[in-house]
Amino acid sequence: MGMAASQARYLALLARKSNCEFEGQQINQARLNLSNQSANLFNQMLGLDVPVPPSTQDFTKKQYSFTDGVSKYTVDKWNQLAEPDSEGYNYVVTYHYKSDVYTGYQKQKSDPQVQFSIPGAYPASDSYKEQIRNIQAALKDITTCQTNYDEKLSAYKTLAAKAAQLSTYADNKTSSNVIKCTYDEESKSYTVRTQNKTDDEWKLLEFSTEGTDDAPGAVDTYYKDGIYYKINNPQGTTFDDKYEKIEKPATLHAKFAEHTYKQDSTTQEVKDAIKALRDMGALDKDFDESTVFYDETTKAIAFKSDLANCEKGSKSILPLYYYNDKSKAESPDDVTTVKSMQDELNVAQNEMNAAKNLLDVAKAGYEALNVPKYVGNAQLTPLSELTDIQLAEIKQIIADMDKDEIVTKIKDCFETFDETYDNSTYIGGLYTYEQGGKTYITTYYDMADDINQGEGINHIDNQPKMPYYAAEYISTDISKTSKALLETDSSGRFTSIRFADDSIKYTLDVETITDDAAYKDAMNQYYYETAKYDKMVQDINAKTSIIQQEDQELELRLKQLDTEQNALSTEMEAVQKVVKDNVDKSFKTFNG
Repeated sequence: MGMAASQARYLALLARKSNCEFEGQQINQARLNLSNQSANLFNQMLGLDVPVPPSTQDFTKKQYSFTDGVSKYTVDKWNQLAEPDSEGYNYVVTYHYKSDVYTGYQKQKSDPQVQFSIPGAYPASDSYKEQIRNIQAALKDITTCQTNYDEKLSAYKTLAAKAAQLSTYADNKTSSNVIKCTYDEESKSYTVRTQNKTDDEWKLLEFSTEGTDDAPGAVDTYYKDGIYYKINNPQGTTFDDKYEKIEKPATLHAKFAEHTYKQDSTTQEVKDAIKALRDMGALDKDFDESTVFYDETTKAIAFKSDLANCEKGSKSILPLYYYNDKSKAESPDDVTTVKSMQDELNVAQNEMNAAKNLLDVAKAGYEALNVPKYVGNAQLTPLSELTDIQLAEIKQIIADMDKDEIVTKIKDCFETFDETYDNSTYIGGLYTYEQGGKTYITTYYDMADDINQGEGINHIDNQPKMPYYAAEYISTDISKTSKALLETDSSGRFTSIRFADDSIKYTLDVETITDDAAYKDAMNQYYYETAKYDKMVQDINAKTSIIQQEDQELELRLKQLDTEQNALSTEMEAVQKVVKDNVDKSFKTFNG
């Protein structure tokens, strides 16, 4: 029984040892695979191209340029002719200059969020043109009524201002060129001196060379075209007969006229005038009559406040009043009363109210229509009529869109058979809005399409891109190609150029320039390649590190198996000895 147990134990140990050997073989095979993977990763790293930074020399070149005194021209390329032509031109040169070119362009607005005035009531695509015509008609009514109302309002304000002036001063005629105004306390009068400027057929100014300002002399001197004259023959019929040239006088004193305005509120003429002015509202009921001054010679009335301003020198114009005295006016229309002005004001008021009512009706009619109101937060302005600037912009947009074969619905806003785009062919449908401080144009058609294709509340969400337009001066490269005569110096550098279509020889300036934009692009590409290279190296190192860790774990397991196998070998030897001893004892027993 003991021998059988020992043999069974021996067989179990043998099986375990075989398993250890088999597992060891598997671990060695796995370590071999890991070694191959590590070698492949190392070879992959060796095969990576190390990024090299760009050199500025690769983006540096010589550039020739010249100027004609107005623009600077840059030579882009030159191709030498096999042989100079009959006129000596030896190159074909391409060059360019910059010029501000009026250019029309189209942009696409993402998520435009077009909104109409009546949410949910959007026009069908087959009714766009009818709706545009209705909108245009309403807009023109508003424009006409607005213009009429503005004219009536302006006329009313003008009359109101004039009536307000007449409520203080009535029926006045101005005396200008006041050069002196003095007040005499004893006589309670103002002496007003005005300078006389006579304009006869020779446009002469009248002077006196004798006396003083207070006592003018009697000798008249005249001035014409820088020459001074005096009267030689008063009876002369021509200028040369009547006048004689003289030297410029040492002193010149202008002729003047004087009028005396006395304080007078007792003269019946003054009393009547004051009463009439009060009755018509030009003077207050408690008006101080002592401030009225009267000139018996001209029958003119002046007020103390105006005379005092002239005395101070703050005014050179003196208002004079000839109440209802049409003989003092150049024409009957020069004399106006507060009452007649008020009558005109009432008429203007009624006309203004009527124009305002028509305007309100026109606006109400427009508001009843469903019209585009906003693009996002930008308010839309419909163009009822196009200004000259807007017409020029639209024509440029259409021309440039046609050139670039871009279909635009701006043309649909005009009815023309001969490509005439003006107010006579404009049927409406153009709108403007502000964005980023600039004004752009779009069309009813584009906005109606957008809102009809939108989703969500009021069709604002997921609207397609909306075309919008503008025209402005854009700096543009203008290129030309021409035969040219290029001359060089001893070093081979070009020094001058003369074109076949230009007789002027231009001096060439040369400079070394670096294409900074291209260099920056190359550096950005270098940074990208470097980042990609570093990432690949990091990935290889990370994979290698994982392989090394797995190999260490396998190596540790292999050592454990080796230890286990040694222990099994030792135990097997012991069991084998026990079996041998049992066999020997058995043979001795049976052999006696």
